[in-house]
Amino acid sequence: MNKRFMAAAAGALALGLSVPVGAARADETAKPMDANTAATAVQHSSTEDPSQAPARVAAHWTPERIRAARPVAAPAPGGRAAAPQTHSLPARTGQGSAPVAGVAKEAKEAAEAADAARTLADVSRSEVWTAHGSMPATTVGKLYFDTPKGASECTASVVNSPNKSLIWTAGHCASDGNGHWYSNFRFVPDYHNGRQPLGAWTWKSVTTPKGYLNGGNKDYDLAVITLWPQNGRKVADVTGSQGYKFNSGYTWHAYEFGYPYDTHPGRSGITGQDLRYCVGTTWRPGIWPFQPGQEAIHCDQGHGASGGPWLDDLQLSRGWGYLIGNVSYHGSESSDEERSPYLGDAAVKAYDAEKNR
Repeated sequence: MNKRFMAAAAGALALGLSVPVGAARADETAKPMDANTAATAVQHSSTEDPSQAPARVAAHWTPERIRAARPVAAPAPGGRAAAPQTHSLPARTGQGSAPVAGVAKEAKEAAEAADAARTLADVSRSEVWTAHGSMPATTVGKLYFDTPKGASECTASVVNSPNKSLIWTAGHCASDGNGHWYSNFRFVPDYHNGRQPLGAWTWKSVTTPKGYLNGGNKDYDLAVITLWPQNGRKVADVTGSQGYKFNSGYTWHAYEFGYPYDTHPGRSGITGQDLRYCVGTTWRPGIWPFQPGQEAIHCDQGHGASGGPWLDDLQLSRGWGYLIGNVSYHGSESSDEERSPYLGDAAVKAYDAEKNR
C-alpha cells in the first residue's frame, strides 16, 4: 500500500468517511472537508484489482448479462449534507474532435438525417435520434456496470482529452454515494437496438467528486472514466469527441442525449434501445439565494438516460458541441424538469484527474 493511499485512508477515517481498501485513493492529501475538499476528486483505478483487468471485464459481459442489465436508480431526493460547490477556478473551454479515421458505415444516410434534424425546433418530449454512424451519435453510448443489485446501465459520452480515452457520465452511475464504487464498467458507443457497430471499451479508472462519493449530494452528480484502448485504438480516435465548457455559466441552448427506459411524465413506447434527444434552453433552478449548484432543462428522458450529455452549440455539420451538463434526476415523476450538476470546480478537478491517465 503506497504512502499516498495510506494518507488518504487515514484522513478519511478521521472524518468518519468510508474509503474502500485497495480500491480508492485521494487525489490530494486528506484534510477537513471544507468546500474545496468536497469538490476534490477521488479516484478508483482498475489496475489495483486484478478482477477488473480489461480481458476479465470484457469476458464478464456476456450477451445474457447485457440483456439482464437494468437502468440504475437516480439519486434520491435530498442527499446527505456536503459543502457547497465552489466556483473559484477560471472558466475552461475545450473543443471537440473528429475521428482519426472515418467510422461511418452509412455516411450518406446519416448526413441526410442530420440535415433534417437541423430544422427541428426545441423539443422537451424526447424523440429518437436516427443519424447513427456519424457524430454526435458515435460519441454517445451505453455504459454497463455492476452494482450490488446486479448488472446495470447508464448513458455516457466521449469528451476530448489529451489521453483520447475519456468518457463522462453521472456520479450515481459510478458510486452508490455511500463511499462505495461500482465495477466492471463497459462503454458501447453508438449503441442502437442491440447493435454495437464500433465495439466496446472497458474501464481503466474512474473519478467522482467527494461530495457525491461520500454523501450522494446531487450538486456533484458527475463522474469521469478513462478507458483502455480496444485493439490498440483509443476511443476518441474511433468515435470523435465532444468539447466542454466548465465554470462558464448556467444558460445554454442545449441538446440532451440518452437511452431512457421511461419518461417523466410517463408514456408508452420507450424501450431503452434507442438513442433519444431533447433540445431546449437551460437555466439555474431555485429561488435566490437558495439555488442549488445545478442546471435545469425541460426534457422527459427517464431511467437509463442518467449521465447523458447536455451539449451547447452542437453544430451537426461538424458533429460536436460543448458539454455543459449531464442527466442527473427529475424532481418528480410528473414533471419534465430535468436537472444536471453545474460543471464548476468539481468538474474541472474530476476532468484533470483523468485527462492524462
